[in-house]
Amino acid sequence: MISVIEKTKTCRAVYFDGFNKITQITNQIQDTKDLFAWFEIKEIEPFLNGSYKFSDYIVKRTKNPLIYEIIKSKVDIKRRNKDNQLHKILTTEDADILLSLNDDELIFEANDKLKESIEIDANQLVSVAGKTDHVFFITHKDRPEFLIKTVEVPFSELLSTGKHVKLAFNKYSISVYTQKYFDKYSWRKV
Repeated sequence: MISVIEKTKTCRAVYFDGFNKITQITNQIQDTKDLFAWFEIKEIEPFLNGSYKFSDYIVKRTKNPLIYEIIKSKVDIKRRNKDNQLHKILTTEDADILLSLNDDELIFEANDKLKESIEIDANQLVSVAGKTDHVFFITHKDRPEFLIKTVEVPFSELLSTGKHVKLAFNKYSISVYTQKYFDKYSWRKV
């Protein structure tokens, strides 16, 4: 569902809050702190007739800053991998998920190609194989049984903005292990 720039006779204002959640749909401009975008009635009819619930969708800005779109707030990516064990993350070319260590900060992010292909917004609830968080285990170098820290990164954050985590430990003697949800992972120290 894509918004229009100019109001027409067949438009309704879709109001949304700071979390991009739809708050109301009306044909009049309301005095509220919420933002709104104009949508053609035929585009948003499922909301008006009760087929769609406001809570299942969010309003997201498109590449054109004047145009918005309504997308599902919960995305379930069904990916299965035959390897359900923990794997040490090594340096790999063309990886989907990138981990890097810069000074005392671990950075978890998806590569740009993956981000562009799935277009996840940080405000969406994303689940991969039934999980909403991707868990990473920080251990002593090459010793998965010696756990230093567990880091949980929400998939919505990992696949959109990335996550930065402070690490108060000797950065030169750690390894990172995880359960594989994506094909390739890569690790590097900056």
